[in-house]
Amino acid sequence: MLPIGAFLTDLVIVTVVFTALVLGSFLWRPRIWLHDFPADIQAMVPPKTDEEKRLSLIFGVPFILAFFGLPTLLMWDLKSTLGADFSFLTAWLYAYALFIGINLWDLLVLDWGMIIFTDPQNPPIVGAEGAAGWQNYRFHFYGFLKGCVIGLVFATIIASLVTLLT
Repeated sequence: MLPIGAFLTDLVIVTVVFTALVLGSFLWRPRIWLHDFPADIQAMVPPKTDEEKRLSLIFGVPFILAFFGLPTLLMWDLKSTLGADFSFLTAWLYAYALFIGINLWDLLVLDWGMIIFTDPQNPPIVGAEGAAGWQNYRFHFYGFLKGCVIGLVFATIIASLVTLLT
């Protein structure tokens, strides 16, 4: 059984790091996230420049490391806390619950929050004024559903790492 208090603390930690990376980079250079926007927005603006592609990679590497590394470290801590009660199933459920929690936060707060607070006539990406994609809740919901499936793989990889490497 997962200790709910520890899980919620870990979820807050991972969510804060995730939000800082995504929101910080988006507020600084929104076009580095261009690949995550609806097709109509992408079609209205020029493709990413070489510098934007490089910045996407620069931000992508720490993002991936934090996204996989931080939950793995937190799960190792959980493993030491639970001792003999720690199993692959426990690790998998923990990792999947973390992933779903972040995925839900991304949908409700970051994606749909952006929709609520973005003026389609004055969007954060110049050249995409008036695009219907700025109000496309369905696009982000489908992304959430895809994330739920990706989370199955994420949880399996992390649970395997933590339970097999002792």
